[in-house]
Amino acid sequence: MFILDKPFVSKVLLDTVKRNNYPVLDNDTARELLGDSGNLLSSERFADRFRSRPVVYTNSENAVAWINENLMFSDIVEKVDLFKNKVKFRDLLSGMFPDFFYREVLFNEIETLRSKDLRFPFVIKPAVGFFSLGVYYVEDETAWRRIRPQIIEETLKVRDYYPDDVLNAHSFIIEEVIEGTEYAIDGYYNSDGEPVILNVLKHFFAGSEDVSDRVYVTSVKIVREISEQVHKFLVSLGRLAVVKDFPFHIEVRIDDKGRVVPVELNPLRFAGWCCTDIGFFAYGLNTYEYFAGSSVPDWDEIESRCGDKVYAMVVVEKSAKIDDGKLVGFDYEKLRNSFTKVLELRESDFRSYNVFSFVFAETDSEDAPELKAILNSDLSEYLIY
Repeated sequence: MFILDKPFVSKVLLDTVKRNNYPVLDNDTARELLGDSGNLLSSERFADRFRSRPVVYTNSENAVAWINENLMFSDIVEKVDLFKNKVKFRDLLSGMFPDFFYREVLFNEIETLRSKDLRFPFVIKPAVGFFSLGVYYVEDETAWRRIRPQIIEETLKVRDYYPDDVLNAHSFIIEEVIEGTEYAIDGYYNSDGEPVILNVLKHFFAGSEDVSDRVYVTSVKIVREISEQVHKFLVSLGRLAVVKDFPFHIEVRIDDKGRVVPVELNPLRFAGWCCTDIGFFAYGLNTYEYFAGSSVPDWDEIESRCGDKVYAMVVVEKSAKIDDGKLVGFDYEKLRNSFTKVLELRESDFRSYNVFSFVFAETDSEDAPELKAILNSDLSEYLIY
């Protein structure tokens, strides 16, 4: 079963739901997109069907509020909270990573936090967050004095973009910096509790202080390089959390010794804003159908079709530094021309959300000049004032 909600439902997801006649929760978003053509279930019917087969996917964390209110009879509410709340997630993992430093602080405590009570460098982010909103890397005490007012300013600016179930800026987590290369992975635990990996994206950063979601790349080579050690970690995690029929999007870092350390796990969905569709554009792999059908990708077959091609997913976000009052528009055509081969460019309502566009592209290599350019761009060349 599917729950469709704002901020964005892609054509890939919508076509998939229609083609397969998947049951969908009857809410405002589903009704607007599907009308009479959809297999819409009322809240009561959806909950009843969930009792007999507790399998659900949602494209948006906005669905958490409905789940908390209507599926209280299931342990799914507890599982969602366990993963969604970054402090509880760290508590769950404390036995696996006993030396990992983290602590919870309230938003109204940030201004008075003393440097002697902190362990530099660290990352600070909302305990319940989304899309790198309010995430900061803090190198030292000097950086902390500079960044602290920025955290407060940005939090006050963006916290109205999403409901508290998605972005709750009342509580933050401070945790040690995780070393290694970062990967974002879409997958699910099947009915036996075994993890299945669907998408693997390598996350590039412009520098040590960059915490944005700007550039990700994927290839069959990347998938093969890390699947084994990530699968092993996911097996251990699944035993701790005891989850079945459970889709997820997890971000991990892998150091030069092959040690896998999770950054966070997002429950009941794949990459946000339907960015999981990179699998469809790159490999013809429909992650929604794979989860619904409990299927496992055949990477040998995929490699025979795609070879060593590299694909990128670029998030063109709107930073808190951009003056909304002066901004007139965004040059999407210029953005499109910045890439050699665009597979899809999705424009976003940047007045309502903190993102201009999502770009899916085929590139020559992981270090293609066009990816380096957009990764380091302040976007000024695309902004229209």
